Amino acid sequence: MKMRVLLVLALVGLVGAWPRAQTPYRILLTNDDGIMAPGLLAAAEALRALGEVQIVAPAENQSAKGTALTTADPIHRTDVTLPNGMAAIGLTATPATTVRIALNKIAVARPDLVVSGINSGVNTGLAAYISGTVAGAREAAAMGIPAIASSLAFKAATDAASYRAAGEATLKIARVVKARGLPKGVFLGVNVPAGTMQTFKGIRLTTQGSSLGVQDTYEEQLSPRTRKPFYWNLIIEGAQDAEGTDSWAVPNGYVAVTPYKVGEFDKATFDALQNAFR
Repeated sequence: MKMRVLLVLALVGLVGAWPRAQTPYRILLTNDDGIMAPGLLAAAEALRALGEVQIVAPAENQSAKGTALTTADPIHRTDVTLPNGMAAIGLTATPATTVRIALNKIAVARPDLVVSGINSGVNTGLAAYISGTVAGAREAAAMGIPAIASSLAFKAATDAASYRAAGEATLKIARVVKARGLPKGVFLGVNVPAGTMQTFKGIRLTTQGSSLGVQDTYEEQLSPRTRKPFYWNLIIEGAQDAEGTDSWAVPNGYVAVTPYKVGEFDKATFDALQNAFR
């Protein structure tokens, strides 16, 4: 009897020593430019070197929608295959809603990282508040998941080599997040200039610029039918800010990495006004 017990214990110990299957590092990839955008494809190509990539993105372009939610319309799903053969899901929803649905209804397991991008056009300075790309990452961070919002300078948005470089930069930063993690409620904004990893001056940790990051103007034109005026939004990149900000770094050839937090509560003002409203 004693020998039988010892044999069972030995077998249990042997089983416990067997190597366990390693859980893959899970990445949810989304964007605001739409499911067929070249930046999404570039990010997918790069990030699958790091882990298991699931792609859920808006079906059509949802740029500059910020944190808007789709509430009054039904949200349709379309399953597609990207040009590189990867499966992807398109939703007729804003970026923030897309991430909510992906995390609550589609993802089989909670992702370890959410990446939003690669956007066509930078999201530096105060442009981060209106960016659908940034909103996708912010939504994930609000749910306690590390996230990155990645954007590429607009003048490089038709250049396949620049998209590949932006993918490489995003992958490099994602590796750091995987290794070090991020505090709860914090996510990273990544903005990449035109060029390649060889031409970039480096990856620089930056503060958020105080300008819009772009020159936002409207051109007035006349309708050829009604002769009534209409307005067309024109966005020109290149607004500069103080050295050390994201709006400064990108025009000067650096990949900018800016930490953001989900909440905007100002503790200093709260303390200063403690006795003002009584």
